[in-house]
Amino acid sequence: MKFRNKRNNISSCLINYILQNKFLFGVLLFYSLLMLSIINWGIPNQNHPFAYNMDEWHQLQAVRTTIKNFSPNVSGSSHGTMFHFILTGVYLTPFFVFGAMNPFILNSPVDLLDIQQKLFVILRLNTLIFGILSIFFIAKIAKEYLRINQNITVILFVVTPLWLSLSNYFKYDIALVFWIISSLFYLFKFSSKPSLRNYLIAGVFCSLAVATKISALPILLIYSISYFWFMKKNKWKLNESFWGIILFFGIFLLLGVPDLILGKGDWREFLYSNLVSGSSGYSNILTGFNAWWQYILLKIMPIDFGYGFIIIYVIGISYWLAFFLKSLIKKKFTMFKNEFFLLFCFLVFTASLVPLKLGANGNRLLVLLPFFALLSGVFLQRLKKSLNNLKIVIWIIFILIFVIQFYQSAIMIYIKWLPDVRVLSSKWMKENLAKGTLIGVENIPIYQLLPDVVIKEFYSIDRKFNHSASFSYKVIDASSRSIPSIVVVTGKELDLYYFKKSQKKQLVERLMREGYREKIEFKPFQALYLFSENELNYSVSGLAPISTISVFEKVK
Repeated sequence: MKFRNKRNNISSCLINYILQNKFLFGVLLFYSLLMLSIINWGIPNQNHPFAYNMDEWHQLQAVRTTIKNFSPNVSGSSHGTMFHFILTGVYLTPFFVFGAMNPFILNSPVDLLDIQQKLFVILRLNTLIFGILSIFFIAKIAKEYLRINQNITVILFVVTPLWLSLSNYFKYDIALVFWIISSLFYLFKFSSKPSLRNYLIAGVFCSLAVATKISALPILLIYSISYFWFMKKNKWKLNESFWGIILFFGIFLLLGVPDLILGKGDWREFLYSNLVSGSSGYSNILTGFNAWWQYILLKIMPIDFGYGFIIIYVIGISYWLAFFLKSLIKKKFTMFKNEFFLLFCFLVFTASLVPLKLGANGNRLLVLLPFFALLSGVFLQRLKKSLNNLKIVIWIIFILIFVIQFYQSAIMIYIKWLPDVRVLSSKWMKENLAKGTLIGVENIPIYQLLPDVVIKEFYSIDRKFNHSASFSYKVIDASSRSIPSIVVVTGKELDLYYFKKSQKKQLVERLMREGYREKIEFKPFQALYLFSENELNYSVSGLAPISTISVFEKVK
C-alpha cells in the first residue's frame, strides 16, 4: 500500500510539473517529432551504403573500435576523446543483449544494409535523448538561476538551423552541448550553495564535457575560476580548489584519454586535422572578405544561427559587455554574478575558436549556442521591463524576427522531407544511361556526395561482392590519361567560381576544353541558398551535406 501511494504521489508530482511547464514540454514533444520525421534521412539503406554525413560513419566506427581496440584513434574511425563512444557502447548494450542489432557483424560498409539502417536509427535516437536533455537543462538554468522566462530562452536555443541540423546525426556535438549545459547548471548550483561537495559535483560534469570532445577544454579554465568567482573571499581554501582540479583530471584521464595513457591509439591524425588542415585554406577561397574572421562573423554565423536570432545574440552580448565594463568601473558585481560568469564563459569559448580560423564553422560553433541563448534571454527580459510602455512594439518586432528565424530553420527540416538529389540522379542514370556504361568519378567517392547508385556499385565492385552493377566506374582527375565519355561531378559551381585552385576546377575546365557538355544537373532545394546566397557560404556553414550533381557527356 505504501509503495502504491508513493508511486501515485510521484505520478501526481510529475503531472503537475508538466502542467506547470506546458510550453517547455510542448517544445520537447515538437522537437522530438521533428527529429523522428527525418530520422531515416541519409542513413545507409538498400539503395546506398555509408551515411550522407560521413562523420556518422566514422563515429560508428569509433564506437566499434573503442569496444574492440580500446581506442577510437585508429584508421577509418572518428579520432578524439573516448567518453562519448564508451557511453554509446553502454547505450547499445540492451539492444545487443535482446537481439535488436549487433554492430560487430558488419564486415563491410556495403554489407547487411538493412541491419545498418536499423543500427543508425538507434544511434540517432541516442542523439535525440541528448538533445531533449539539453533543452530541459537550459530551461532549468534560465528559470532557477537567472530568474527569467524559460520559454524565451528555449526558443532562442532550439529554433536555430545549426541545432536542428545537427540534432539529426549520430555525432558527439549534441552530446557535447548537453555536457556543457549540465556543467553550467551544476556550477550555478555551486554558486547558490557554495560548498566543496557542490564544487566537486560541478567538476565531474565539466570533466565529462572535455572527455566527450576536446573542444570543450576551455571549461577547465572556467571551472578553475568558478571557485574564486562564486565562493566568498573569506572562505577561500586553496586545497578545495586543488581537489576539484585533481578530480577533473582524474575523470578526464580515466574516461577521456585512457588510450593515450596506454599507448593504444594514434593521435597524430586528430591533432593535424584540428590544428593544421582545419585552420588553413582561406587564401584559396574567394569570399569577398579580407580576413577569415570577418567572413565567419558576417556570413557563416548568420547562416548557422539564423539571421533573425543572430541580431538578438549580438545585441545581447554587446549589452552585457557594456554593462560589465560599467560595473567594473563602479566595482559592483554582486547583483549579476551569474550573468557576468556566463559572459566570461562565452568569451573563453569564443577565444578557443580563434586558432581554428576558417575551421571555426558548423558544429564547432555550436558550443556558443547555450551562451547566446541564455545571455540574450536575460537581455530581452531586462529590455521588456525597461521598455514596458513599448511592449506592443517590442512584441511586433520580435514576432517578425521569429518568422524569419522560423522559416530559415524550417528549411533544414523541409529539405530532408523532399526527394534527395542523390536519389533523383540515381533514378535518372538508370533510366537514361546504357547498362554497362563506364562512368568517371572523382576521388574519394564517399566524400563527393555522388548519386546513391554510384556509391553502392563502386564500393560493391571494389570489395568484389557478387553485385549485379548497372555501370562500371573509373576514378579520374584532371591529369588522367583518358576520361570516360560520361563523368559525374558534384558541386562544380563551388570550385569553378569560389576556389582559386582545386582538382575539381581543373577537371571541369578540362572537360569543357575537350568537348564535354553538361547533359543534366540536379540542384538541391533552392531555398537553401535564399539565406546563404551561394554554394560557398552554404558549404562552409557545415549544415546538411547536400550539393549539385552534374552529369557530363562527351559530344561525339
